[in-house]
Amino acid sequence: MRTIALLVFSIVALTGAAVRTAAANDRPAQTICPVTGKKLSSVSSPVEVQSNGFRFLVAAAASRDKALNEPAKAFSALARNKEAAEPVSRVCPIMGNRVNPALYVEKDGYRVYMCCRGCTKPIQNNWGKVLQKLSDQAE
Repeated sequence: MRTIALLVFSIVALTGAAVRTAAANDRPAQTICPVTGKKLSSVSSPVEVQSNGFRFLVAAAASRDKALNEPAKAFSALARNKEAAEPVSRVCPIMGNRVNPALYVEKDGYRVYMCCRGCTKPIQNNWGKVLQKLSDQAE
């Protein structure tokens, strides 16, 4: 058991990506606006933003415009806050099957769902291509 835990830790440390398994309703909801830093719970109506095939929430319409103009900053802020944007597509970028909402890889402010654990390494090893594929699927 200790060997498996050490192996998982080593993979995460080397790739910078975290593979998570959680029940769909156990995933924490986004709590902080990546543009303003405000707690979304203090905002009456958070606004959804869709950018590059992913969606996340911001505090107001003005924040939406900023996030759309500078999406890289928004995704970086999500990563700093230990939160992630959700993909618009619900299709595994590797196998093309319906995703399992309990399996995902999280990195750089993005969360990528997969259909099975077998897709973990291909997603991690082809991160840029996977993000581009999800972006293309959303268009």
